[in-house]
Amino acid sequence: MGSQVKDKLARMLAVLMLVSASAVHAGNELEIGIWPYMSTQSLIAEYRPVQLYLEKRLKRPVLFVTATDQRTFLQRTQRGEYRFVFTAPHFARYAELDAGYVPMLRPKRNSFAVFVVDKNSPLQKIGDLKGKTVTMTDRITMIAILGLRALHESGLEPGRNVTVHYAVSHNSAVLDVSRGQSDAAVTGAIIFDQLPENLQKKLRILAVTGETSSMVMMANPKVPKDEVEQMKQIMLDFVNDTPEGREFIKNTGYRGLRPPTEAEMKSIDPLVRDLKEQLKP
Repeated sequence: MGSQVKDKLARMLAVLMLVSASAVHAGNELEIGIWPYMSTQSLIAEYRPVQLYLEKRLKRPVLFVTATDQRTFLQRTQRGEYRFVFTAPHFARYAELDAGYVPMLRPKRNSFAVFVVDKNSPLQKIGDLKGKTVTMTDRITMIAILGLRALHESGLEPGRNVTVHYAVSHNSAVLDVSRGQSDAAVTGAIIFDQLPENLQKKLRILAVTGETSSMVMMANPKVPKDEVEQMKQIMLDFVNDTPEGREFIKNTGYRGLRPPTEAEMKSIDPLVRDLKEQLKP
C-alpha cells in the first residue's frame, strides 16, 4: 500500500473516531490539527475531553485530525489546512514566520529532552555514548533536534563516532533501550513522565537538554481576531474551571495553559533553523 493511501486512511480514521456521534451529520465541522507525537488512538483518548467541551461551548461539531507522520503534518500546517492547530514549538514558530499563523496558548510547563539508559548501564554522561547506539524519533521533531544538539555539544557526530537510529515514536525509542537494542534513547521529559511505571523502573535518566515550550496552540491567519480570542478563552475556561480540564492538564503534565510571549516565540528561532536544515533533501 502506497504512503499516500496509508496517510489518507489514517486521516480518515482520525476524523471518524474523533468526531462525536451527535455531530456526524451537522456539516459545519471545526477541524483542529494535532501534531502526531503519539499514536492516533492515544491522541483520541487524550483530546476527547477537549473535543466534547469545545462542541458544547461552540455548539458545532469539532474534529481533531492528525497525520501519519511529523513531516506530513508540518506540510499541511504550512499550507494552511488547519483553522487551529496544537503543534510542536519549532513547528509553531515556523508556521508563524513562514505561514502567518498566530500564537494563542502554550503549557505553563516547559519541556526538554532526556537521554535515558538502562538502570544498570555504566554510562554516566552524554560523552560516554561515543561508539554507542542512540535511538530517537524523526530528526525533524523537537526532541530529536534537542538530542542531536546535545550530542554535537559533547563532541559526538552521528555516523562518525556515534550511531543514531530513528524510531517511529518516542515509546519505540525507549523500548529499544529496555530490550537491549540500543544503549540510550532520547525522549521528551513529559513523555517520559507518562511512561508506565514498570518501564520507568527499568530506566535511568543519563542527561537532560535545554528547555523549550512543549506545545503551542496556533490560529490560521485567516481566522478573525474575535474568533481567536473566543477560542483562547474557551480553552482557558476548560483547563481552569472544569474537572475534565483539570484532569486533562494532569494527564498531559502541562500544569495549565497561558499565552506565549513574543520573546518566548523568538527564542525558538535557532531550533527553526535546525529544522530547516533537517528538512533539506
